[in-house]
Amino acid sequence: MSFCDIRGENIDVGAFIRYTGTGTISKVVDLKEEDNMQWVKLDEPALWYATDSLEVVDEKDIINVESVDKDTLKQVKDLKEDFDELSQSINDIQGCEGGG
Repeated sequence: MSFCDIRGENIDVGAFIRYTGTGTISKVVDLKEEDNMQWVKLDEPALWYATDSLEVVDEKDIINVESVDKDTLKQVKDLKEDFDELSQSINDIQGCEGGG
């Protein structure tokens, strides 16, 4: 028996899918057919979803949110350091002005 997503792509255990209702992406851990409906159980959240509300996604297209957050935090820290250096340079220049 073949399980297919909303686009007709095969769904297998271990595949990554997106729930079209919320955009949640998770890994398939189980498949079942019940009452002439096909269901897919996700790793997180551990719930069953009808296959007609899912789409298979390629694992390489999934963004690791944790690494994005770390990268973003590093970028913000780098920008702050650059701003602090620039502010200090401006203060040094302004401090050289003489009254007149």
